[in-house]
Amino acid sequence: MSFTEKMMEMSYGNWLPVPADYFANEVVAWVFTIWAGGFGIAVIPWALYRWLKRDDAIVLLMCIGGLICSLLEPMLDSLGHLWYPTNLPGPAFVGFELNIPALIPPCYVFFIAMTGYWAYLKMKEGLSVKGVFVVWFLISMTDVIMEMPGTYTGAYTYYGDPSFKVLGFPVVWGWLNGTSMLAVGFLLYLVEPYLKGANRLWIIMVPTTAMGAAYGMVAWPYFMSLNWDMPWIATRLLAILSLLLSIMVVRFIAAVVAAKSESPVDVLVGQPKLA
Repeated sequence: MSFTEKMMEMSYGNWLPVPADYFANEVVAWVFTIWAGGFGIAVIPWALYRWLKRDDAIVLLMCIGGLICSLLEPMLDSLGHLWYPTNLPGPAFVGFELNIPALIPPCYVFFIAMTGYWAYLKMKEGLSVKGVFVVWFLISMTDVIMEMPGTYTGAYTYYGDPSFKVLGFPVVWGWLNGTSMLAVGFLLYLVEPYLKGANRLWIIMVPTTAMGAAYGMVAWPYFMSLNWDMPWIATRLLAILSLLLSIMVVRFIAAVVAAKSESPVDVLVGQPKLA
């Protein structure tokens, strides 16, 4: 049967459960939970300080937004073929018939919301096109550095045959997550100057909105490569396509940020620059 014929064949999928006997080493389970989730918990006192002492609620609102954004995790785990061991601390919640471990909500606070916040600060300072790409690369590497110890030690696993695995980590996730975190910072950069008073509460929705949008733009070829029955070479080409789409999205972000950095006039709405 050809690939084209397979595309036209009706199939009936079932939830693919985590194997009941998939356990992580107990030390690894706790160390990785502290490693991945500890950063998010540690940032909370700083967020409260910024709010109470500096009258700056952005960090706290982004932290809340990161917690909400973690609700995307089971969808991404299903599409992206990720299993967590059954003995990780938690679950924090259950979705898509997957137990989401306790480390995930604080992990999203730091690695999605706060990394996006850092990108926002760099954009406010002013960035060239090259500067935006450097920020994107650095953010992408934070994901690689955070995740690779987990996959290497068996704290969790990407099952099936994902493209371009290194030490159990499909490096595709580096540019997918890097693009989503950059998008979080970019959306905050765009909307924050125009949100006054009670409207600043909308900042809470920035992480979920931007991350979801970024995945919709750049991740669909990679998810196709994992969930469609296709030749090996096609899966690798689709993974590369996700990189090309990521570069395209980053280039668009870079064009806007560079233009706003060089001009005193907001190029999007023709209003005086407020950032």
